[in-house]
Amino acid sequence: MIEQGGMQMNAALFVDFDNIYISLAQLDSMVANKFATNPDRWLSWLERDMPAICEGSSGASRRILIRKCYLNPQAFGDFRPYFIRSAFEVVDCPPLTTRGKTSTDIRMVMDILDALDHATHFDEFIILSGDADFTPVLLRLRMFNRYSAVLSAGYASPAYKASCDHLIAQDIFLRDALGIAASDEEASSQVEGTGDVPESVLIKLAARLYEAAVPPNGIEASQLPGVYLEFPEFRQSNHWLGFYTLRRLTEALVEKRSDLKIVEEDPWRVARVSYAPSVTASRPVLSGEQIAAAEKEQQDIRKAIAEWITSIVGESERPVTMAVLAQGVNARFGEYPVESDWLGAGTFKHLLTQLDLGNLQLLSTSPGYVYDPSRHETSAAALACTPSDLTHPATAEPVDMFSVKYPELALLARKIHQLTDTPYLVPEHYALLLRELAREINERGYQMTRTSKTVRDRCVEKGAPVARSHVNFVLIGIGYSGHRFGQDLPESAETLAEALVQNTINLCRTAQLNLSDEERTEIRTWLAGSIASEASSPSEGAAD
Repeated sequence: MIEQGGMQMNAALFVDFDNIYISLAQLDSMVANKFATNPDRWLSWLERDMPAICEGSSGASRRILIRKCYLNPQAFGDFRPYFIRSAFEVVDCPPLTTRGKTSTDIRMVMDILDALDHATHFDEFIILSGDADFTPVLLRLRMFNRYSAVLSAGYASPAYKASCDHLIAQDIFLRDALGIAASDEEASSQVEGTGDVPESVLIKLAARLYEAAVPPNGIEASQLPGVYLEFPEFRQSNHWLGFYTLRRLTEALVEKRSDLKIVEEDPWRVARVSYAPSVTASRPVLSGEQIAAAEKEQQDIRKAIAEWITSIVGESERPVTMAVLAQGVNARFGEYPVESDWLGAGTFKHLLTQLDLGNLQLLSTSPGYVYDPSRHETSAAALACTPSDLTHPATAEPVDMFSVKYPELALLARKIHQLTDTPYLVPEHYALLLRELAREINERGYQMTRTSKTVRDRCVEKGAPVARSHVNFVLIGIGYSGHRFGQDLPESAETLAEALVQNTINLCRTAQLNLSDEERTEIRTWLAGSIASEASSPSEGAAD
């Protein structure tokens, strides 16, 4: 019930202080102290700036009527006055056992259930805790048609996240509610460059960037270095043509064209401002120039699809099924190819016959394959070892190079990803992430927000599709294993990999996924197997 004609949402806030503080402290003690000593700041963000989670409540204000903080007074009593000053009811939950177990969980559950029967109707329940024990109470809130928002500082099980209506992203909470990320990242940024190449070179690069930003999704940041390396001026530079980072160079190129934009996602990408309209939209009357532009964009899409298929099949040790390629096209290029009846070809197979695939050939043997006759065997025995996914491409999960390059690891990795949210990255990308993490900590020490951003940027600059959420997951997981970043320098990628492996095995145990000895070996191969080979012959970035 949203009162006053949709103008106010009544909310109740329950803070598991010990859980949030300890989780934040494992990542960064400075962040934990900001949370504990300035609740006014993040409380204001929750009331004024956190997105509405009630349906139809856009534009309504939020008023937190219940504010309860549960803490262990023996361990965290010094923080009690800060919450009292912010009008919290502080509930002391001292240890009840020799192991330090407190009554926080049961006290919070009882108070949440009491609030359901309160004379005031509460539209939203905000719970700051990553403890999966609260999953049943979240399901109870949904049963009573109440909305819930959860902040988990650190790892939260998929079941816990699925039980709430809104998961407060840790990055957003740190940046907007605590005011940490923005200042830290600004302080750690390098001196802005202005470039040291002729204007004509930048214009050529911008034109090529436009070609690469194929509609409708454009091009991800991790793919940009490959585009820029086509130019000799870029290959001869060791500092991103004087702009020092991939992002600043790309921003300079986007400024050269009004038909390009940077899309702020994780990771960011470049897209065209206008692209071919969805075939489901009403068809306006187009001018000759607009028709020519639309035809040019469709040609660009065909060319990009052909290049992508050529690269996928070129890197595969076996023929690639048409279903896998169709899924990949749908994931990479959006719904337009499927909705346009495969660009007018009728079927994906017919589209393949119309594309310039070089020396690649099609094999009609069910379920249909694309292969390189100079490299791939097409005997029945070889095809029997080829992974096949016959799911309809419009509804299937995205298929990337993992299932093509590592079919023996992909099945287990995908299962673990689905059950624990462990990033579905190929082994060499995990190796790069861990090496860059060790490098950053050894060079500048560990500071959570700065470290995660820098590692993400370096991975992207080396062509790896690593998102900041991936880096944060790895940081949290390694921290949960008991490792303390920067405590024993120098950090090594091998040590970090071992900690990540152990945490992943623990996550599988928590998710009730019973692993065999063989599967544990596969996990080690997945997460740590490429470290030694990558360290012996590290991939060189364009702007190391």
